[in-house]
Amino acid sequence: MDPDRRPYAHRQWIRTGYSSVSHVYVTSDWHIGHTGVHEKFRTQFVSLLDHDDYILRRARQSVTKKDVLIVLGDITWTTAGIHKIKEAEFPCKLIMVGGNHDTLPVEDYLYVFDEVRGVYAYKRFWLTHMPVHPNELLGRTNVHGHCHRGGPWETHEEKGYYNAILEFNDYAPVDMRHVHKVIQERT
Repeated sequence: MDPDRRPYAHRQWIRTGYSSVSHVYVTSDWHIGHTGVHEKFRTQFVSLLDHDDYILRRARQSVTKKDVLIVLGDITWTTAGIHKIKEAEFPCKLIMVGGNHDTLPVEDYLYVFDEVRGVYAYKRFWLTHMPVHPNELLGRTNVHGHCHRGGPWETHEEKGYYNAILEFNDYAPVDMRHVHKVIQERT
């Protein structure tokens, strides 16, 4: 049986103490503590401190206590970055899907995140850092990050993808209801 069609599948949060989740948000590629990110990719920021503070402030302002924030990789690869995220005091449940730059031990990420995953299956979506090959989507949409200059949708109009990277989403987390709406409009 399809796990999303199980009776009471929508109640998965009850087991984790989140029986009345308000919103599920997704974001990707924070690059907290990434030396030179403001010079190479995100040139609108005057310094790394400016970059990091803005990214964390935007994310923190987007969520409430009952929300869930899923971060799709390339979050930070320094312990100083971990502490900076901790200091942001996110009120919501935080889930991490690892990215190619997230090279610290899992225990370090668990200092901040409630869960650390390689892939996260949410409703009819695969939530990953890098895009999933089209042959492996298995009827689901892939919400991903990693592609700073455009992913499968932006470069080839592949309909089964949504790029959650900051650059394509006004540097803020995106409500999964919005993602669902965008995907429906494409079909």
